[in-house]
Amino acid sequence: MIPELPNKLFSNGRSVLSKFGYAHFEDGQTRDDWAEMWEHLRGDFPLPQAQVPSFDALSEELRTAACDYMKIRLLADHYLDECERLHVSIFNGAIETDLVEKYAVARDRYEHSVEDFGDAREKVQAMLMSRAA
Repeated sequence: MIPELPNKLFSNGRSVLSKFGYAHFEDGQTRDDWAEMWEHLRGDFPLPQAQVPSFDALSEELRTAACDYMKIRLLADHYLDECERLHVSIFNGAIETDLVEKYAVARDRYEHSVEDFGDAREKVQAMLMSRAA
């Protein structure tokens, strides 16, 4: 279990990302189980579940957009883990300018990835809604 730190970014970030399938990764780990991840995310779209196709039933264009959406979510997972690792380093040792700067860059990457995830979701949603119309 990951220890709770004074920075709520991690507990709040994991809580938000867990709704979308957050998974903690060790260095170099990743996922490519697109169909399983898509099943977890299908409920995120404001359409009846029956109108959001399974991953295998998506058109090629929609499947590409869905994969881009899921890749961004995976990046957010990695960036959150990187932020936490750097934060623990700062918290456990002396505050070093290099570590603080690396943490600031990592946190910016995480925050931007969450925004990018929202943008990608809106793109997929628009495609799904135009398909359903």
